[in-house]
Amino acid sequence: MERAGFLRLGVIILAVFCGSGRVVAERMQTMDWEVYRSERFGYSLLFPGGMLEHRSETPDGRGVELRSKDGVVRLKVLAADNSDNISIGEYRAAILREFSASNQLKYGPMGQSWFVLSGARGDSIYYQKVLFACGGRIINAFALTYPEQQKREFDSVVTTIEKNFRPTAGPDCYR
Repeated sequence: MERAGFLRLGVIILAVFCGSGRVVAERMQTMDWEVYRSERFGYSLLFPGGMLEHRSETPDGRGVELRSKDGVVRLKVLAADNSDNISIGEYRAAILREFSASNQLKYGPMGQSWFVLSGARGDSIYYQKVLFACGGRIINAFALTYPEQQKREFDSVVTTIEKNFRPTAGPDCYR
């Protein structure tokens, strides 16, 4: 894959969560949490299954998009080969360059093998986490976007998903 095409791959990850306004503790107790696991790449993610019922997997086994019945709620998860050996800083910078002027970054920590980007995108809040796995050869990522007016309701949902996102450990890690 050419370098420009690969860098655009990092920008395709978006997700949307939409809530009903119930109290966070009640919502978390009644959510039907499920695990999505990529057989090809070995990454896994915990997600609210009752909220995200419709699933579209990529034909190549790299990712999945989960959606609500009305299509407003989305969660995208993806794995990509880092055949160009792009650094984590370079990948993060490429994603930031793709954001439009209407986006505002409010949170953006970075570690040796991961980074998070979170902020405002129009009337929504987005949260994106990217993990470099297998010595940097595989990139795993997920992203969430949800209405800004429902931030309090979704903070715990985002935290649960983020804390249970596990990077690649599958057969593609060892080839």
